[in-house]
Amino acid sequence: MTTKDDYSSEEWQLLMEVPPIVGLAVMMAGKSGFGSMKEAWAMTRGVLDAKDGYEGNELVHALVDARLKDREHSQVEQLNSPYRGQSPEEILKSTLELCSEVKSLLSEKASEDEAAGFVDWAITVGEKVANAAKEGGFFSSGPKVSEEEAYVIEEVKKALI
Repeated sequence: MTTKDDYSSEEWQLLMEVPPIVGLAVMMAGKSGFGSMKEAWAMTRGVLDAKDGYEGNELVHALVDARLKDREHSQVEQLNSPYRGQSPEEILKSTLELCSEVKSLLSEKASEDEAAGFVDWAITVGEKVANAAKEGGFFSSGPKVSEEEAYVIEEVKKALI
C-alpha cells in the first residue's frame, strides 16, 4: 500500500485534484441551470464520502483525509483556481491531461487495487454529478444525464483506464 510519503508534493496534489476536476468537467458540460447547485453538492459529497465506499484503499482514504484536513486551504485554492473562467472545452482538455498523468503515476507507484479504487472514485464523482439534476433547469423534464455529460464521463474513462 502506498502512502503520501511515496509521492512528491506535486504528485500528491495531482492525485487530490483529479476527482474534483472530473466532477467540474461533467458539471460544466451539462446545462442544468438551477441544478448546478445540486451538481456542486454531488461533487463535494462524491469526493469527501469516498472513505465509505473504498474500505481498505489506503490511498483513497489518505487523499480524503488530506482534503478534509485542508478544507480552509481548499476554499482559498478554489478562488485562485487555474480553471476559473475556462470554457467547458478547456476544462475538459485540462481534465483529460490530468487524468493521463494520474494514470501513469498510479501505474508507476500504486498497487493495482489502489489504482483501480482511485480510478473508480474519480469516475464515480463524475457520475454522481451527472445524475444529480435533470438537464434543462428546475422545471425541466429533461434527462438526468445529458449527452455532453455522458461524453465527458466516457472520455475520462478512456484517459484513466
